[in-house]
Amino acid sequence: MPFLLLLFSFHSTNKKKSNSLENPWYAPKWADTLTHVKIYEPDFIKAGQKIYLAHCIVCHGEKGRGDGESGFGLSIPPGDLNDPFTLNESDGSIYWKITNGRKPMPEYITKLKDEERWQLVAFIRDIQKENLAKKENRKPKKK
Repeated sequence: MPFLLLLFSFHSTNKKKSNSLENPWYAPKWADTLTHVKIYEPDFIKAGQKIYLAHCIVCHGEKGRGDGESGFGLSIPPGDLNDPFTLNESDGSIYWKITNGRKPMPEYITKLKDEERWQLVAFIRDIQKENLAKKENRKPKKK
């Protein structure tokens, strides 16, 4: 019996380590048509940063890697905003996900105004761009 409990706890622990590549979260196709004209404006991005720091950093972490302090131990770990799946999503899809949420991530339709949710998308895109630039500028390690 103890062996079965150990086996079960190991199995459920492994389930919790899944990421968005293994457990994709799809927005409806029509969300791809949603856009905002200010998405790349510096002031819009800066406003999104403030919102990210107030609402998202605790789970998604400073660089959006899903490694925030409050994200550990959640039934579904926070997504890495820099993974290929998320990088390839439309702005509208990310906006839809912020708006509607999916447990354990709350919906922000009542917590943030429409403009604020778009500002958050703008900042997420900025984080992604910054992380991609750092990744591309890495030099191979010398042996």
